[in-house]
Amino acid sequence: MTGTKFGLSAVAVLMFSAAASAQDVSILQADTDKMSLSIYNQNLAMVRDSRRAVLPAGVFSAAFEGVASQMQPETALLQGEGLKVLEQNYEYDLLTPANILEEAVGKKVKTVMVNPSDGSNIFDEAVIVSSNYGQPILKFSYGVETAFPGRIVFETLPENLRIKPTLAARIENAAAGSKELSLSYLTGGINWTADYSAEIRPDYKMNLQGWVTLTNQSGADYKNAEVQLVAGEVNQVTPVRPRAAANMLMAKSAAFDGAVESAASGGLQPQSFSGYYVYTLPEKTDVMDKQTKQVSLMNLSGVGYAEELKLVSPLTIGAGSNAGVFEKANPQMIYKIKNNPENNLGTPLPSGTVRFYTKQDNGGLTFTGAAELPRLAVGEEAELSVGRAFDVYAGGKVVSMKKIADKLYAAEAEVTFGNALDKEQTVVFEQHFYNDAEVVSESLPSEKNRARVLSWTVKIPAGGQTVLTYKVNLVQN
Repeated sequence: MTGTKFGLSAVAVLMFSAAASAQDVSILQADTDKMSLSIYNQNLAMVRDSRRAVLPAGVFSAAFEGVASQMQPETALLQGEGLKVLEQNYEYDLLTPANILEEAVGKKVKTVMVNPSDGSNIFDEAVIVSSNYGQPILKFSYGVETAFPGRIVFETLPENLRIKPTLAARIENAAAGSKELSLSYLTGGINWTADYSAEIRPDYKMNLQGWVTLTNQSGADYKNAEVQLVAGEVNQVTPVRPRAAANMLMAKSAAFDGAVESAASGGLQPQSFSGYYVYTLPEKTDVMDKQTKQVSLMNLSGVGYAEELKLVSPLTIGAGSNAGVFEKANPQMIYKIKNNPENNLGTPLPSGTVRFYTKQDNGGLTFTGAAELPRLAVGEEAELSVGRAFDVYAGGKVVSMKKIADKLYAAEAEVTFGNALDKEQTVVFEQHFYNDAEVVSESLPSEKNRARVLSWTVKIPAGGQTVLTYKVNLVQN
């Protein structure tokens, strides 16, 4: 026998269309309509959806079907020539078996059971007492069923349920005819990220390939859409004032449309706009719901880089207190990339994950680590840590900590670096202090790049060791 739960999913006993009255106008999406997306890399997108429809004169109701289920309704702005929007509502109560059942509570429905002896249908009537989370309680003439082993047939569909999320509007139209309606709104559920693959070469060059990954979980399809990717964090305020949000959308829309026109011929060449960078896909594309799409961002060879071993000291040195010893620490392996034309770059790079690969003697690639690349403007440098050196290490201790005057302390530290490789290695050693530090003596020259931070460049001979010692005076605040 067919259970109620499965019978509800087969409500195809009725032919139906959008739940709108006869005088309503359904503004459906067509392949020839205009669609554009501005996608931010913070789970946010601005949709600009233009559709053409034949509209009557006077006041009528319009249903703009197929908007995103994660739409922010307070940001919606519907416009058209000669049109005045009197009221708009976001309707997202969809036509599903569970919702149909919920709307039918208290109403009489037909029921169907299969006669086990001959397979014929046995019809009856019942009142739905409760939907009971998809296992309805039915009241028949002979009593109440809590686990009815049959199907329910609904003679009509609830008028307030829709097939797709819909923006319903009450519109006043000056003149009848075919007109274009433009809807702009913000929606969650759409995101983009950048991913990079870097093949490291021994000549301090890398082959850099970048991909953009688009993810759509917004609950709507965007067919044949112009897509712009916005790099940068836009401030969001909750709740959003509807009219201010609408004005912002239209201003952004006009500006981004200009970016589309100027950038489309150049592929994913970024356009600067109000502190952001806009990357425009060179061709229109379909961005379907529950889809992940990848688009090539760049494919560059011979990108220059520098290698560095860097160890941030595990020693905690502050006036009057310290964490005074560490036995072994391995320095980080860092690739330094400067974004300039000399390094075969010179274009703003969106943030993303960089995965590094090194070619073996047999020609195969080995994954050697990954790092997060921050947004990198032209002229900026990034330090990408991909792991720790295995054969280079250090151990250290605070030799002494003494109070030499009121709020003045003297600290002495010693760090020994070891190198198990057959070639000299260089390590940048960085010591952070909790107080202002003044160098009294040191075995190697230091640099002060930031407040309360000293760094030393330590060269370690092949198969040997180098000892770094330093004394500092600390001023207690």
